[in-house]
Amino acid sequence: MLAPSIQAFQSLISSCESELDFLCMAVNAKKSACLRFGPRYKNACASVMVCGRPVKWVTSARYLGVYLESSYTFKCSFDVNKAKFYQAFNYIFEK
Repeated sequence: MLAPSIQAFQSLISSCESELDFLCMAVNAKKSACLRFGPRYKNACASVMVCGRPVKWVTSARYLGVYLESSYTFKCSFDVNKAKFYQAFNYIFEK
């Protein structure tokens, strides 16, 4: 989910929680993480609550196989993907 502020993000999470509760589903807070982009990405943030549990703030998170990094602008890291590619290539080339 994307939101312009922490308060808007918490409100968005609350509305999603109510819809998921209606469907007898829940969000797993242990598998969730928050990542911040923008000029204040280094500043400490208020805790975001999901199902009564705080969600941890991280500097890097994997989404659909791509690692997103917290920074001033939107930033993706492909270092892990490159390493896996070269590992697979070297294994095939070795044969």
